[in-house]
Amino acid sequence: MKRLVLGLAISITTFTIGVTAAMLHLTRANQEDLASTIKISDAPTVPAVRSCFPGLSREIKELPTHVYFPRGTFYPKPEQEKFIVEWYSKYLRGMGEVSLCSLADSEAESYRFLWLRSFHRPVAVRVWRSSDGYFLNVKELNGAGGYEPGTLITNRTRQLTNPEWDYFVNLLERSCYWQLAAEADESGFDGAQWILEGTKGGRYHLVDRWSPQDGDFRAACFELLKLANLSIDLESEDVY
Repeated sequence: MKRLVLGLAISITTFTIGVTAAMLHLTRANQEDLASTIKISDAPTVPAVRSCFPGLSREIKELPTHVYFPRGTFYPKPEQEKFIVEWYSKYLRGMGEVSLCSLADSEAESYRFLWLRSFHRPVAVRVWRSSDGYFLNVKELNGAGGYEPGTLITNRTRQLTNPEWDYFVNLLERSCYWQLAAEADESGFDGAQWILEGTKGGRYHLVDRWSPQDGDFRAACFELLKLANLSIDLESEDVY
């Protein structure tokens, strides 16, 4: 009888331990499944950030203030580069601008948009970030982009707000500016050159396009024209 009672007690104990272990296993599995579900459903969706820097940019070798473009910026053939460097430089010189590469030490990040329309006033809009904040300078000549520069008629500087700077930089990121080739195949006799230089993190890049009609690069340059607040109807045929 004692043996029967002892055997029954052992069986009951073993059964109880087995049931308890099974319940614990199921509870743990359910908790893990729930945790997994919560992680998947509650995890915030983080948009991918595309940064094209440094891309095709080159390390800055500081230039004299009157030398605007590093050698090899435009063309592999010296005679072609000589022509375009002289063309663009005479407008920057007429505006009293200096090489963007000579400003690299004092300005942490800067961009200059040179807008040369065949039959309209040349314009340069420069924006930069420094320890003092964000700034914009706009200059305008009374000549024409396809002829002679003329004289300086507009030269003003203002501080940019953080949202203004951020919006412009975001447009640059959308265009993947730092990976754009310096030049494209499009060209023509009458139109406009849209030239955007940039310096950042000790590197320099330039993108030159002829009368872009759409795209993120055009949008970034166009945003600088809006920020410059020139007396130009930006919805008219004068923008080309």
